[in-house]
Amino acid sequence: MSKHTARRDRHDRSAEHSSHDADPQAAGHRHERLQRLLREELDALVRDELSDPRLDGVTFTHVELSVDYKNARVGFIAGDAAQAPRAERERLERLLTRASPFLRARLADSVELKVVPALRFAWDAYAASAPME
Repeated sequence: MSKHTARRDRHDRSAEHSSHDADPQAAGHRHERLQRLLREELDALVRDELSDPRLDGVTFTHVELSVDYKNARVGFIAGDAAQAPRAERERLERLLTRASPFLRARLADSVELKVVPALRFAWDAYAASAPME
């Protein structure tokens, strides 16, 4: 076997495992894992590192990442979710939006990403109306 044949064989084998031909299922699993990781990290950051008492009891229910990973919609509820009036929900949304630069900086430290997604917070009405276990 000549060195050119060996090189071609090695190139063909590496092309079979190329990331360009990645399985779409694998990309979906990464997307789901990253969404779960971001939700867990945000939960921990708000619980442990934010000192604003008005955010006590805020829980993140889901994170929806955009396909390009640049934007994330974060659903949240408060401790007394069913009784929270609209003004209270909007106030919490504004507080979280104001804390967004801090949260993104902490996420950059804890999660290995090229770009930390922009965070957009939205009240999760479905989770708020669900019966508590």
